[in-house]
Amino acid sequence: MNVLGMIFMEGNSATEEDVWKYLHMMRIYPGKKHRLYGEPRKLITQDMVRLKYLEYRQIPDSDPARYEFLWGPKAHAETSKMKVLEFLAKIGNTEPTAYPILYEEALEKERERECTHTHALVPLPLKGMLMPTWGPHPDNIH
Repeated sequence: MNVLGMIFMEGNSATEEDVWKYLHMMRIYPGKKHRLYGEPRKLITQDMVRLKYLEYRQIPDSDPARYEFLWGPKAHAETSKMKVLEFLAKIGNTEPTAYPILYEEALEKERERECTHTHALVPLPLKGMLMPTWGPHPDNIH
């Protein structure tokens, strides 16, 4: 969740260098096994990418090649920017509104999700509703 929050705070993409600077502050180092996360570089650049929580891609036209992280499709499906912002606010002992620009973006995404979800829940007509209401019902004809 921390990496997703960092990516969100960086404008929805974060360079690999910035991610490692952020993780260094949490005493997580590439190549050094962590007691909870195992080998962090493998976890972030391979496992989380394979599981589709993160996207890891080369920054266009970077020479030498530089890489960036973005939220993956599974992260978008399983959480929201608002939930991540609430998590960051909680660990920072503050409220999501303390980050007004991020809060507005998260709120807008929540509205979009609600719209999409509402449209997905529009009921389809039932089979019986397609039958004419006049005349005997076919089940009652003997």
